[in-house]
Amino acid sequence: MQTPEVEVLLATYNGDRFVGEQIDSILAQDYRSLRVLASDDGSQDATCKILAGYHHRFTDRFHVLESTPPTRSAKLNFLRLMKAATGTYLCFADQDDVWLPNKVSRCMDEMQKLEAQHGKALPLLVFTDLRVVDRQLRTMHPSMWKQMNIDPESIHRLERLIGRSVVTGCTALINRPLLELAWSMPPEAPMHDRWIGMLAATMGAAEIVADQTVLYRQHESNVVGATEPDNSVPGIASRAAHGGGRRAERARSEAHVEALLRLHGSDMPEANANLLRAYLRSGRSGNPLQRIAITLRYGFSRGGPLKDLLTLFDLALTKSDETSENPG
Repeated sequence: MQTPEVEVLLATYNGDRFVGEQIDSILAQDYRSLRVLASDDGSQDATCKILAGYHHRFTDRFHVLESTPPTRSAKLNFLRLMKAATGTYLCFADQDDVWLPNKVSRCMDEMQKLEAQHGKALPLLVFTDLRVVDRQLRTMHPSMWKQMNIDPESIHRLERLIGRSVVTGCTALINRPLLELAWSMPPEAPMHDRWIGMLAATMGAAEIVADQTVLYRQHESNVVGATEPDNSVPGIASRAAHGGGRRAERARSEAHVEALLRLHGSDMPEANANLLRAYLRSGRSGNPLQRIAITLRYGFSRGGPLKDLLTLFDLALTKSDETSENPG
């Protein structure tokens, strides 16, 4: 039986310091039926030259999209790759990480289990933990999930997934149906990985790999990095005082959910669509007691007792007008 091919979508921008090491780790995967599609977003360093060199050396396994006007956005660069991809299974790669040798094979094992359970037509997602490392790949934390207090099981609990992300894109493996569903990614989506996570949770299925499969390199130019929460008394007090930031984050989350309902609400299971609409009511009802009651009834959570308490505090104090509750 022929091994299914996996296409790795590599987004780059001014990454010449690290991108060669990342590409080497991808091409050295023990899953051999693998090829790379790269897209550069207007680099001004040697990144494009490095990509061209890999294409010259690995003509059948490494391809680069033709130059187009820069998107100025990692999210949009990945969307450009997603729309150009032809693979049956897709991974996302950042330019500055290093993949451990069994990353793809470990994820494909889980993908095949998902397919055996749900069939190949359903949008499917597999994602893993990461090891946080410094510029020299020295371990800073053995598990990003533990460092960031991420509960990956939230992918199976939509009421706990709304408003936060547990999927790190550089660990994700998706199938073609999820890719094609994700082409609709709207401006309201914070990043491609949060979008595919919500799509899998509402319209497909997902599986978790508890292993660390990526060395997640931290340096001064990270677009998104791993920052350990400050749980000291001053840190907690500071977060409690910054309700405006939390409310802005909540508004962005609601816009994301509203866009998801607008684009796919009529196609997802009714229970999931109703839960998303309830989340919007929990932030937009004109009655603060109703906002709190809906939040408690559905179990909406931001990922811990302190965050949940701060959420209830914000919901009680924020003045909010009723808006559209049925965009789907």
